[in-house]
Amino acid sequence: MTRPVVRRAGSTLKVKGRPIPFSVYPVTRTTRRFGLQSRIFASSPWGIMRQAIENTLTGTSKEEANAFLSQADSFYQIAESSHLSPTKPLLYYYSFLNIVKAFALVKGTATTYGRAVHGLVESTPAGGTEFHDSVVTVNWHGASPRLYNDLKKTLTGRTDPKNRAFQLKNVMPQLLPGHRVWCEASGSKERFVEIQRIDFRYDETSKEIWSEINIFSDDLTRFGITRDRLLSESGLSTTFQEAQSAEVIGDRKLLKFQQVTPVRYTGRPSDKVDKIVAQLKPYLWSSALSVPPYRKNYLYLCPPADRTEMLPQILSIYVTFFYLGSVTRYRPNFFEKILETKHGSHIQEVILNLPQQFLYLLASEFAGREVAHAPLV
Repeated sequence: MTRPVVRRAGSTLKVKGRPIPFSVYPVTRTTRRFGLQSRIFASSPWGIMRQAIENTLTGTSKEEANAFLSQADSFYQIAESSHLSPTKPLLYYYSFLNIVKAFALVKGTATTYGRAVHGLVESTPAGGTEFHDSVVTVNWHGASPRLYNDLKKTLTGRTDPKNRAFQLKNVMPQLLPGHRVWCEASGSKERFVEIQRIDFRYDETSKEIWSEINIFSDDLTRFGITRDRLLSESGLSTTFQEAQSAEVIGDRKLLKFQQVTPVRYTGRPSDKVDKIVAQLKPYLWSSALSVPPYRKNYLYLCPPADRTEMLPQILSIYVTFFYLGSVTRYRPNFFEKILETKHGSHIQEVILNLPQQFLYLLASEFAGREVAHAPLV
């Protein structure tokens, strides 16, 4: 095991005496520099997305985006009120598809949508078993906009090549809600590790700022996860390293993983927080909660053999519902058969819990600001 390095000298970044809470949208650009922004609490994320349309678009693009979002809302509400039937996943997928169109318009990935294609196809190899051996492939016909790649480009700035394939059995464990149900069904160990907190630290002398990930030691030991494996399978092995830590919360030891290469700043360290977050965001999975702390962040430990099939969190949800929607549209008889397999309880968790997570995660992307479920009272 690699020995922890000496922790880099520095201080926790504070504003008005309060440590800056971690968020993937921590700051916004003002007329002169970056300013901190707090999370938005919303009982419904639809209003947040509509406001982003109002603030960003004009003319025909605005009309289109509002129409797509209204249709998405209608599909979603019908899905919510329906029983767990072959129609429910299909309704959710068409809701997501229309949200993606509005999102791409708001962010400038597209300026209009006429005919658009899914940009994905699903299939099960000859002799294979539906769901267990099914594959979702990036593919399309003609030159119409491809919605999967529009979503990926809007989120990441990149697209996937034609014929890139994802085995569904390697996408399902990437879904955060219901992951333990997947573990039980597949006989696998947990792959998500909860992050206790993420700190922004800086050194005034060297004019450097960096992030530090804090994880409880016993969250690794109870699953037999080494620190080296944590860094390797999370994808952080080249950008983070374990640093010496003496911090204990309660009776639990806190491990610290610091960013290897700090970011230089010239004015205020908080002006570079957005750059620090941009480097870390691709490796984080988030769960939107209706109770404090309202968001939990996790690292996903991907087995090396599955690395090429890793997807950003929002895309893993989208691809899964594309498959489920396609099955329930074209082969509804297979949907009941899938629910009767050992993975049936996991599929039910996915259908019941993932849509709301998708809404809050994507609403945050619309707004460029963390959107959390309003507290239950």
